[in-house]
Amino acid sequence: MGLQMDVPLLRSGDYVDIANGGIIDEDKVKMEKITIYVEHPEPIEPPAEPAPPQPQPLKLTKKEQKKLRTQRRLAKEKERQEMIRQGLLEPPKPKVKMSNLMKVLGSEATQDPTKMEMEIRAAAAEREQAHVDRNIARKLTPAERREKKERKLFEDSNTLETIVSVYKINDLSHPQNRFKVDINAQENRLTGCAVISEGFSVVVVEGGSKSIKRYGKLMLRRINWAAKLETEDEEEDEDEENPANQCLLVWQGRAAKPSFDRFSIKDCRTEAAARKVFFDAGVGHYWELAANFVDDQF
Repeated sequence: MGLQMDVPLLRSGDYVDIANGGIIDEDKVKMEKITIYVEHPEPIEPPAEPAPPQPQPLKLTKKEQKKLRTQRRLAKEKERQEMIRQGLLEPPKPKVKMSNLMKVLGSEATQDPTKMEMEIRAAAAEREQAHVDRNIARKLTPAERREKKERKLFEDSNTLETIVSVYKINDLSHPQNRFKVDINAQENRLTGCAVISEGFSVVVVEGGSKSIKRYGKLMLRRINWAAKLETEDEEEDEDEENPANQCLLVWQGRAAKPSFDRFSIKDCRTEAAARKVFFDAGVGHYWELAANFVDDQF
């Protein structure tokens, strides 16, 4: 069905008045909309299928990468030798050392051995200094080193992907464990919160894939959740009915954007207060997931 671009000019808003092709009265037309100017319709993109994705580069194995590197170096060396043969480059000086002195110089080495030895040692020192100079020229500045470390530890800041992990912990009262949970989230530039309630604790972290992976290793492998608080009144006989303290990954997925501005730890006396922390951030389902999560070993 075509667009009816002249309908806004009719006061009735339809073509009933001109269905028979008759002349339209001026009282049925909005004369104020008729001007000397040309009104162009808003351009509309034609319906079409999205463009196919760009072909991804083939990931090579270590052996294939080594083979390509060898081929590139051989081609570069062959090109250099060809330029030397054509006289475009100066041929390198013979690399004379004390071990190959007689082999390279021959009878010249026997005429003045002391002079030859001094020249060889001077050439060796010159080559070593050139090697040191090349290394200094390639050395990164402090700003470049920091940037390289940033690229290694974290993703590009322009990426829009946000990964969320929800952890459930029986007891997060141990001060050492609380410190590790907090400081590692800050060092990995993760946002979220750790809500400590009477029954259990919930830790939610948001960030890039590399940071989330490192934080997951901390929560699930590195921290000893079974460690007990050493107090003077601690009884020797422990209650065997209480399950051992542990941390479990409840859910991990992607979100359109982070729900928290920074990482913080909140102590809540009641379950309702803990639930309110997540509902205020618009992610109340995180608390529901952790509360309803059931594991055979939990």
